[in-house]
Amino acid sequence: MKRLIFGMLFVLTIATCLRFFTHFSGGVGEVFARIASIPALTWAVLAMLTSAFYALDWIRFRSVLSVLGYRLRWRDGIALTCVSYFVTSLTPSAELHTPAMVYMLSRRLRVPVPQALAASVTKSIYMTLWICLVAYLTLFFNRTVPLPALLRDSLPVLTLPLLFIALLLGLIAFFPAPLLSLVDGKVARWPPESLMRKLAAGIAQSAASIAAIGSSRHRQHALCHAASITFLLTYVAIGSILASALGFSLSLMQALTIFSTSLMIAYLAPVPGAIGVTEVATSYMLDPRLTPDGMAVSLTLRILCWYLVAFPGTLVLLREFARDGKWSFPRLFK
Repeated sequence: MKRLIFGMLFVLTIATCLRFFTHFSGGVGEVFARIASIPALTWAVLAMLTSAFYALDWIRFRSVLSVLGYRLRWRDGIALTCVSYFVTSLTPSAELHTPAMVYMLSRRLRVPVPQALAASVTKSIYMTLWICLVAYLTLFFNRTVPLPALLRDSLPVLTLPLLFIALLLGLIAFFPAPLLSLVDGKVARWPPESLMRKLAAGIAQSAASIAAIGSSRHRQHALCHAASITFLLTYVAIGSILASALGFSLSLMQALTIFSTSLMIAYLAPVPGAIGVTEVATSYMLDPRLTPDGMAVSLTLRILCWYLVAFPGTLVLLREFARDGKWSFPRLFK
């Protein structure tokens, strides 16, 4: 039933966004005509920045794993990135992201599940917190950028779960002893081979790994934060170049506000992959009239910084399933 609901929500999201996009953009042909007008030299710069954008995702994961003593090669890192964007597009609130990352890390690098879980959660939370921090600060100090009233009113609600998770991770990172002693007390009450005991032991190991990352003074820990900030700024740069190429004149503060908020919406919107929501909100912030030029900027930005690797992510994940014997064409059609 849950899969059916998520599938229906995904289809409804796509259908609604296509309808909305067609209505306000003047049609797909109009938007792609705008995109085709971007000069070749600009595309070359965008290609370099997009490559750097995804390379930074690998660096973020690599640095967190390095703190725990594991090495992530660039090929594996890019594979993880592709799968990440694919599974995040399937369900609201990126429900499949962490299980997929844990599966890939344990499958490709033989990272134990508790450590893989800790690395994936920490990396995601660090990035989301930096995005939200920059977006909120720029929205507060730059009131000239328009934001739909519904979205502005709902942002505090959307970020409350994130703040709770961040607070919990902070407590685990800097005050792990109370949680570990609580888990140890529970573990002692269950039989050695019980599922609950194994689950509690896994939670304790993950908490210990999160604590090791969060309190680490390793240079790789600092690199993870630096890569997260650079990742956000690269997204802003790509958006700014697209906006300039399509006739928008933005100040540095305006660009930072619009595109950091765009990325925050992509991370927090409660629809699969924030599909459509991010495009419309970004276009609205560029021009509330939702013009073809604004739609062209927002759509191209999302293609370069999301959809470009989502389809390859499908193939990567299916290949991993096939290697494990969990998927095959005959099974698919049974």
